Amino acid sequence: MGRLMKTFSVAAALLCALLLPGLVSAQSVISGTVTDETGEPLIGANVLIRSLTIGASTDIDGNYTFQVPAANLGQTLELSAVYIGYTDEVRTITIGEGIMTQDFVLAADLLQLDEFVVTGVAEATPRKKLAFTVSQVGSEEITLAPASNPVASIQGKVAGVAVQARSGTPGDAISVRLRGATSITGSNQPLYIVDGVVLGANQVDIDALDIENVEIVKGAAASSLYGSRAQNGVINITTQRGGAIPLNQTRVTVRNEYGVSGVAKSFQANTSHDLRVDGSGNFLDDSGAKNECSTCLSNGYGPGTLQDTNPHGAAFYDNPYQGTLYNAFDQFFNPGNTWTNYVGVSQNSSKTNFLASFTNVVEQGAIQGLSGLQRRNVRVNLDHRIRPTLTLSTSGFYSQSKNDAVTSSLASNSNINPFFGLMFTNPLVNLSAEDEAGGLKVQADPLAVEENPLYVIENADMNQDRSRILGNFRARWSPLDWMDLESNFSYDRSDRDELEFYDIGFETIDPSSLNDGRIERRNSVSEAINYDVTASFRKRFGSFTTRAQLKAQVEDFDSFSEFVLGTDIVTLGISDLSNVETEGEKVFGNGSSTVRSEGYYATAGMDYADKYIVDVFFRRDGSSLFGAEERWQSYYRGSAAWRVSEEDFWPANSPVTELKLRASIGTAGGRPSFQAQYETLSLSNGQLSKSTLGNAFLKPELQTETEIGLDMGVLDRIFIELVYADTEVEDLLLRVPLAGYYGFSTQWRNAGNLASNTVEASVSANIYNSRDMDFEVGVIFDRTRQEITEFHSNPYLGGPQSLFFYREGEILGSMYGNKFITELSELPRGADASYFDVNDDGYVVAVGQGNSYTSGPGADGVLGGEDDLWGTAVAVGENSYRWGIPIKYYDATDETDRVQIADALPDFSIGLNSTFRYKGLTLYMLWGAQIGGDVYNFTKQWSYRDGRNADQDQGSKQEDMKKSTTYYEVLYDATAKNSHFVEDATYIKLRELSVGYTLNRRQLSRIFGNVLHSVSASIIGRNLLTFSDYSGFDPEVGSGSDATLYRVDSFNYPPFRTIRAKLEFQF
Repeated sequence: MGRLMKTFSVAAALLCALLLPGLVSAQSVISGTVTDETGEPLIGANVLIRSLTIGASTDIDGNYTFQVPAANLGQTLELSAVYIGYTDEVRTITIGEGIMTQDFVLAADLLQLDEFVVTGVAEATPRKKLAFTVSQVGSEEITLAPASNPVASIQGKVAGVAVQARSGTPGDAISVRLRGATSITGSNQPLYIVDGVVLGANQVDIDALDIENVEIVKGAAASSLYGSRAQNGVINITTQRGGAIPLNQTRVTVRNEYGVSGVAKSFQANTSHDLRVDGSGNFLDDSGAKNECSTCLSNGYGPGTLQDTNPHGAAFYDNPYQGTLYNAFDQFFNPGNTWTNYVGVSQNSSKTNFLASFTNVVEQGAIQGLSGLQRRNVRVNLDHRIRPTLTLSTSGFYSQSKNDAVTSSLASNSNINPFFGLMFTNPLVNLSAEDEAGGLKVQADPLAVEENPLYVIENADMNQDRSRILGNFRARWSPLDWMDLESNFSYDRSDRDELEFYDIGFETIDPSSLNDGRIERRNSVSEAINYDVTASFRKRFGSFTTRAQLKAQVEDFDSFSEFVLGTDIVTLGISDLSNVETEGEKVFGNGSSTVRSEGYYATAGMDYADKYIVDVFFRRDGSSLFGAEERWQSYYRGSAAWRVSEEDFWPANSPVTELKLRASIGTAGGRPSFQAQYETLSLSNGQLSKSTLGNAFLKPELQTETEIGLDMGVLDRIFIELVYADTEVEDLLLRVPLAGYYGFSTQWRNAGNLASNTVEASVSANIYNSRDMDFEVGVIFDRTRQEITEFHSNPYLGGPQSLFFYREGEILGSMYGNKFITELSELPRGADASYFDVNDDGYVVAVGQGNSYTSGPGADGVLGGEDDLWGTAVAVGENSYRWGIPIKYYDATDETDRVQIADALPDFSIGLNSTFRYKGLTLYMLWGAQIGGDVYNFTKQWSYRDGRNADQDQGSKQEDMKKSTTYYEVLYDATAKNSHFVEDATYIKLRELSVGYTLNRRQLSRIFGNVLHSVSASIIGRNLLTFSDYSGFDPEVGSGSDATLYRVDSFNYPPFRTIRAKLEFQF
C-alpha cells in the first residue's frame, strides 16, 4: 500500500509540472505579502480588485495569492490592500500573464482620519474631508465593556453628548441629549437609525455585540440632511455584516458573560427617635407604662407611643433605638445575576458577505424577588454583489423581551411604589418578618402608612413584554462609473404588552379597591415604513472632485393602543380579564394615529486638491403633523473647510501633520405631536366639553445652528478637535392658555424661542505604539448654556415636581422654590441682626441678643429643662421667630418667596478613557466627571416626614449642637420645594473597566492547528466607583421626559454596579 501511494504521488507531481506552465500562461496570478512598517505580517488583511470583486486575505505569515481571469489580461485596474486600523493602499496595475508579485507595507492610521463617515453626508466621506462634526464610536470601544442598552455605551466617549438613564430598572429607556435642549414640551431624544431603518420607537433593542460602529450627529449644522425629524441630532448605528473579516473565510464567535449586579451604595436610616422610653428601651404610653397594642413590637413600638418633649414642647431625635436593628435597604436590595450568551456566524467572499447572530441577555437587577430583564435577539445581515455594478443588501432583526418591573407605566397609575415605603421603614422593623399565615406582613412597621416594600414586590405583578421587528432591503446600481442609483425600503414594528395585576386578597394598610383584585392590560403597536430613492453623482475634473445627490423619501407611521381595566376578581391567581366578576367592572379605552410624510432634497459638494471643501444642501419636507396651512417646510445647510496643512507653504517637517478649519450653518426641525394641530374635546359623564383649540398654522420647531471647528493632528499621534456650536430654536411648540371667550382652554402655538451654545474639545493620543505594546488615551470636554429668549405665553412652573420655571429670559434647567436665609443681609428689612446667628448648617436662625445657635440647652447645658431655649420664641421688633429654626427668604422687590434655588446644568463635563495593550493583555478604563450642576433630592425630603433620614439623628451629637424635630419639620415643609434639598451633583466616576487576555491565531495554532482564531477572557465592570458628596444613591439621576435636563431624585430605582467575567472563542 505504501509503495502504491508513493507511485501515485510521483505521478501527480509530474502531471502538475507538465500542466502548470499552460495554466499560468492562460491567466494571471497576483501574490505577495502584507506587513506593517516594522515588518510584522498582517494576518487577515484583504487584497482585492474591487471592480472585479475578486481578491484574497493574508495567511498567518502575511502571504496572499489569487487568480485574475484571462479575460482581464492587459487591463489597467486598481489593487487595494485593506486592514482595519491601517491606512488603505491602492495601486494601479496592468494585468499581465504569469505571476505578478505585489507586496504591501501598510502604515498604522493612528489618527483614523481615513475612516469613512456615512451619517449626515451625501455619500461615505473620510473624516479628514468633513466640514462639520460627526463623532464615531467603534466596535471595540463598545464591546470592551458592553451595556445591555447599546446607547449607554457612548456615554463619556463623545463630547457634547449627555446620557442619563431614567432609572436603574433593567431594560428601561435612556435619555440622550446632544448639545443643548431643543424643545420645552417635546422630546430632546435624537433620531435613531439602525442599518438604514429609521426607528419608529426610541427604545433601542439591539445588542451591543452586533454593532460595527455608532455615528453621532449633534446638531442642525450636520443633521439637516434628515429635515423635520432631526433638530435633536441623529444617532446612526451600523451593525456588523461580515465584510470586515478576511476574504474567503468564515468566522464563528461564541461569547459568554456572567456576573452580578448590586446597588453601589447603601444607607442606614436614623437610628435615634424622639419617643418616651424606660431604662430598658421599652416605649411608654401616656400613663408611663410600657405601651401595648395588637400590632406593637415586643418593646412597645407602635400606636400609642408618645413624643418625649421638653417643657416648651420641643423634642429631639436623640434616643438611640435599643435591641436588634435592621437595615431596610440591605433587606430590599439583593445582588442579582446577569449573563449574556452570544453566537455569531459571519462569512466574507468577493461576492457575498453576511452575519447571523443570536443573543440571550438576562439582567436580574438589584431587587430581591424580581427576575428583571430577559431578552432574546436574532439578526441576519447580508450583502450580495450580483455584478461589480449591482449590490443587494438586506437586514433582518427580531427581538423579544420580558421585564419583571418594580412599577407600572400604565395610565391608571394605581401601582404602589415600593421605593416610597422603603424610605419610611423604622430600623426596628424586619421587612422579612412573616405573619401567622406564613406570608410577609403588609404593615411590617406598626406606625407606617406605606405598605411593606417587600410585600408589594412579592404580591403585585408588573410585567412588560415587548417584541421588535426591523427589516431593511437596499439595492445599489452603478450604471456609470460616475453615477449610483439606490433604493431603500425599511420596516420597524414594535409591540408592547403590559400587565398590572393585584390578586384577590391583596392587602393594603388602608381599604382599597385593590383588595378585591385588579387587572389592567395595555397593548400598543407601532409601525414605521420608510422608502427612498437616491441618485448620486461624482466626477473628477483635474484637481476638482465634485459630487451631488438627489433623494426622494416617503414615511408612513401608524400606531394603535388599547387598554382594559377590570376589578373584583373571581378566581385566585388568574390574570385573564375573563376572571373579572361582571362586565360592569371593566373599563375600556383605545387610541390610534396615522402620520404621512414626504421629503425631497438635493445636495452638492466639491473639494479642490483635497484642500478646499464646500458643501451645500436643500431639503423640502411635508408632513401631516404640520398644520393644514403649513404643510411644507424647507431646510438647508452650507459648510466649508480648509485643510491648511495641505497647502504648499506648510512646512514638510511640521509637527502639526493635519490642520483643518471648518464652519457650517444648517437648519433642522422638530415635529409637533399628533394631536397638537387638531381641535379636541373631552367626554365626561356623557357630556362633551371643549378642550384644545385647533391650529391650522402650526409649524414644526426650527433649529438653526452655526458650528465652527478646528481639527489638528500632531506628530501623526495626537488628534485634537475643538468645536463651538451656537443654536437658536424658533417657533417653540407651547400649549398656550386662552381667554374664556375662545370657548377652549388652550391652543398649541409656535410661541417661543430657545438659544443655546456648546463648547466641545476632544483629544485622542496614541502615546506609544510598537509590535508588542500600545497605549492610547482620550479626553473629552463639553460645556453647554441655554436660555429661553422668547416666551409668548403665561410663565409657569412645570417639569418634575413643578420645579422648573418657563418664562422669557430664564435659563432652561433652573429650579425655583423657597430659600432658607443663609446671610444676615437677607433678613427682612428692619430686623436687628444682633438677634440672629448663622448655625452649623449655614442657616440664619433667631437666638436672641447675647446668645448663639449653641445656646439651646440653656444655662445648665442639658436639654430637657425649663431653661431650654428650643421651643421658645424670639421677639424681634414687631415680629416673632421660633428659636433656632431656619427662616424663609422673601424677595421684597418682586414680592415673592419663590426664587431660583438650583441650576441643573453642570459647569462642564469631562471624560477620560485609556487602553493599554501588551501582547495579549488589554487594560481599559473609562472615567467620567461632572463639575457643578444641581440635583433636587425629593426622595430625601420625603424621608424627613417621619424622621427617618440620617441627617436627623442627634444621638451622637453634643447637647449644644442638637436640633429639635421642629427644625427638620420646617425644612421638610410638607414637601414644598426649597433650597435645603438642593445638592451639588459634582462627581467623578469609574464608568467602565476591562482587564483581559487574548490568545491569537499564531499561538493557538501550535495546539489546535487552524481551528481556533482566538480565545479571550476578561473581567468587565460598569459603574464601579463614584466619588461624590451627594447624599442619595447616585448623583447621576433624573426624572420626567428628559432625565439629562430634569435632575430630580424622586424615588428612582438606583443605578447598580455590574461585575462580569467574559470568555470568548472565535473559530
